[in-house]
Order: sequence, then C-alpha cells, then structure tokens
Amino acid sequence: MKRRTYLRTLGAVGVGAALAGCNTPDEETPTETPMAEPTPTPEPELTVLDAVDDLGMDPTGQESVDDILDGVYGDDTAVEFPPGDYLITREHDWDRGVSNFQLVGLGDSHKDVQFVFPPAGPGEQFRMLRITSGDHHVLKNFSIQQTDDDTTSADIWLANDDGALIEDVEWLGRTPTDNHARDQLLIFDCTSVDGVSVIRRVYMREGAALPGYPNGVAGIRITERSVGEVRMIDCHIEQLGSSSFRATHTRGVLRVEGGLFKNNDNTNMRISAGDHPTKTSWIKGATVIVDADNLNEHAREGDRLDSPEGLRIDSTGHGYTGVLIEDCDFVYRSSTSSPGIITAPTYGSHGGFTMRNCRIVNDTGVQTIYAGPVDTDIAREPWGMILENITITGACESQPYGSAVVVDENRNGSRIVDSCIYLPNGRVGGVLVNRASNCSVEHTSINVSGPPTRSRDAELVLDDVSYTATCAFRDE
Repeated sequence: MKRRTYLRTLGAVGVGAALAGCNTPDEETPTETPMAEPTPTPEPELTVLDAVDDLGMDPTGQESVDDILDGVYGDDTAVEFPPGDYLITREHDWDRGVSNFQLVGLGDSHKDVQFVFPPAGPGEQFRMLRITSGDHHVLKNFSIQQTDDDTTSADIWLANDDGALIEDVEWLGRTPTDNHARDQLLIFDCTSVDGVSVIRRVYMREGAALPGYPNGVAGIRITERSVGEVRMIDCHIEQLGSSSFRATHTRGVLRVEGGLFKNNDNTNMRISAGDHPTKTSWIKGATVIVDADNLNEHAREGDRLDSPEGLRIDSTGHGYTGVLIEDCDFVYRSSTSSPGIITAPTYGSHGGFTMRNCRIVNDTGVQTIYAGPVDTDIAREPWGMILENITITGACESQPYGSAVVVDENRNGSRIVDSCIYLPNGRVGGVLVNRASNCSVEHTSINVSGPPTRSRDAELVLDDVSYTATCAFRDE
C-alpha cells in the first residue's frame, strides 16, 4: 500500500506575531533575556490514501466501495478520490468517536467525483453516511447522484462536536417525495456549545417532486442535537419540496452568510434565534426569489409550488428571541397562495426579531411582512419586530391584511425606522398595528395606494413620516 503521510503544524510565525507588540509605549524594554516563545504543539499526522491506487476502489461505479470505506474509517485519515463514479449500496453508520477524518474529491469540479447508488425500490432510501459523534470531519469536492428517477434518494447525517466541514458538495438528480426519501437531504449538527462547524457551497438545485406540505423533502436541517454554532456560507438551494434549510428546534445557532434560495416549497428559509449562551442566529447577505410561473429547467410537467414562504421565523414552541436578518433581498415575481414573504407565525412562539438593510420586491398578492400574535406564555421578551432601513416596492395590488406590514397582537415595542414603502398600485395599505403597545414609525416614507398607517387598540407613534418617496431599488 502506497501511503503518503503529511505532518501539519501550527506556524511559528503566526504565534510570534500574536505575541509581539504587547508592551505599551511607556513600558521599559526588559534587559534580561526574554522568555522563549512557546513551542507549538503539532497536530496529529494525517494519513492520506488514494481511493483507487491505495485502497483498490472501483472508479467506474460497477463494484461497491462499501466494505473498503468501512474498513478505512478512523482517526487522522483522509481518503482522496480521483475523478470517477463510486458505488454506495448501503448505509455507513459511523458512531465511533473518530477525530479528523476526510473524504475529498480530486477533480477540478465537484461533479468530477460522484457517489452513485443502485436504483431504489419503492420506499427505499440510501443514507450514504450517518456520523453522529467525533470531530473535524471533512466532506469535500464531490457530488451525490440521485438520478432523475422518482425513487432514488441519498442523504447524509453529520453531527460533530466541533470542526465539521462540508464544502463544494452537490446533490444531483431529482429528489423524490418523502415516500422515497427521508425528510431532508442533509442533517448537520454541532454538538458542543463551544464548537463551530461549517457548510460551504452546498448545492441542491436539480429539482424535486412538489407534492405540497407535508410530503416534500427539505434541504438542510439543524436539529435539537445542535448546541454550538453552524455556519452556512454561499449555498444554492432551489426547487425543493420543502424548506431549503430549517433550524427551529436547535439550542445552538445557525449563521447564514450569502447564498441563493429560490422556488423552494413550504418555505425558502426557516430559522430561530436559538438558545446559545453567548450567540444568536442570523442571516446575512442572502437572496430569496420566488417566481412560481418560471420553474427551472429541471421541472417536469405538472410540477407546481403549493405554498412558498420566503422566510419563516419560528422556534417551534421554544420561545427564542432576537434573530437578525441583514443585507438580504426578497424578490417575489409570481406565486401561488402563501402565508407571506416574511412571517413570524403564532404557532412558532418566537419573540422579537430585527431586519436591517433588506430589500423586498413584491409583484404578487402574497402578504409582504406578517408578525403574528405573540404567545406571551412561551415567547421570551422582547417581542417586537424591528425594521431598519427596509425598502418595500413592487407591483402588488392587494394584501391579505390590507397593509404590506402587519404588527399583530403583543408585538410590543415594534419599530419601523429609516425605511421606505412604495406600493402605488391597486389598493394597498402601508402599516397595520393591531393590539400592540409602544410601537412607532420613524424617519420613514410610506407612499401607497391605500391608507399609509392603521392601528386597532394599539399605540402607534409617527415621527417624521412622509408620503412621497418612490424607493429606488437595484435592477435584477
């Protein structure tokens, strides 16, 4: 067996730079011999194995690689896959507390290395990997080929204490309904409070069966096992049968940075603030697009979105509060019925949330923003919705609640600041506040075809509100 062993160490230059310059200008330079810098502790050796040359895997997809994979799984090991197809025929249940294990494709594209599966019989799914312990697992630069049939599906469950990374991985082929697949394609949990694990450039964009809730399959799920931080960076999830990602039960946090979430049924983004002792969840720089009349090239005749929300703020009854949505775009060009572009439903029992520097384009009759009544027995304070520097435009001619922004019962302390609402068509109101106290609209323009503001048994203060701005926005 041809083994290549690499020794990875911390850079001494980096350690020295971190320690340099600690004296203040008034301190005297010591004359005694300075203490030696600490010697970096080397990381463990990483044994790197070529899947074909070293391990004898078949890169043509004809012979199973299952037994070889099970045999090589262990600490401080990386398996590198040359371009080709590698056949998986059963679940790999790896709950062994392993540290530092990697599966890495060597292709120029992540599509050069594909894991393939035999055609699935009715009701059969392939859980490619089930890793529920350990740390610092890396899955990188390969694809999972589900094919375009209506039964073959494959998923991954990766739960690490710290340092997990899934990067440049794509699910190819059509995702079936949950009769032939599990509820999601990727479960990804960080199982220690101080841990940080990363999902980067994961793609799910080749379409799915769209049976309507609750039978569609979601993309990424962060579960109640997750108590640390999960970062989700620059992912593209499109046209799945349910949520592109969901983190509602988690006691840890999910931090989404960038990414495109388009035409996913049920909801394109579903998140809570989490219950971490020092961190809160956020979504920054992401784009949501719903254009139900223009599904992508992977759609089949009869495929139709049932009820696509843009963002659902939801803690599934846990009462979390404080999630941040920042620098995001929400674009609704065409849509079937939906609870809303941005919603915080009562059943989710979520407290307050903040949206900052976001743009919403609504060309449909879908409710633009709906902050539903708060269950004050469950949801933690603060309960208010803060909209700061929000632009709402579009060609919509009506709203289910009459106004684009709805602040409902007990959303006390809600504020709309430095924002602009421009909806000149049909009869569309601006802001409705219902049975909530200490709410305000400040330094904001509301140029709409219906009443700019309405309140029902509510306290609504207007401060420097104008009614003429047209809210310029970027072209698509």
